[in-house]
Amino acid sequence: MVADVRQTRGMELPTLRDGDLVLRPKRLDDVDAITAACQDPEIPRWTLVPSPYTRADAEAFLHASAEDEAAGRSASFLAVDGGDRLLGSFSLMELDREPGFGEIGYWVAAEARGRGIATRAVRLLAQWACDELGLTRIAILPHKDNDASRRVAEKAGFRDTGELTSAPRGGADEPVYAVYLLSAS
Repeated sequence: MVADVRQTRGMELPTLRDGDLVLRPKRLDDVDAITAACQDPEIPRWTLVPSPYTRADAEAFLHASAEDEAAGRSASFLAVDGGDRLLGSFSLMELDREPGFGEIGYWVAAEARGRGIATRAVRLLAQWACDELGLTRIAILPHKDNDASRRVAEKAGFRDTGELTSAPRGGADEPVYAVYLLSAS
């Protein structure tokens, strides 16, 4: 893993690399690619991404991500290939909830699915979070019926706790999200 660092007010955001996979901070010129990717109905089906998804939603997403990063509450990245084509969005959230804890949330663009992108990106982000931020517990909360995301969590080394929870940031009040944990030793 190679990291190039960009300083923000809240924390240093690196660019993480694993071969041809790059996790980099979001930029304003990503709006069109994010808007296009979020037209895929599978993304709002399994996440809290709104549907229909507009350019204004992408702009709001970038703005909210920057505010949360500046406050030290999250670290948001886009997964891109060597040509800087969008593969997905990966965020480390809930950093202010409890010491040593974070939650990884993500979506993968339709054309990038089935290639191991999510597993590699989750591993990169979790390793950085443990090594650089000192996190000792990281959660992934896939929808209980989203078998693909559950497999990603397992392949990335997260353990299924058998618990279900409601959405931590709004959305479903009923417990429909499985809890997967990674504990650093």
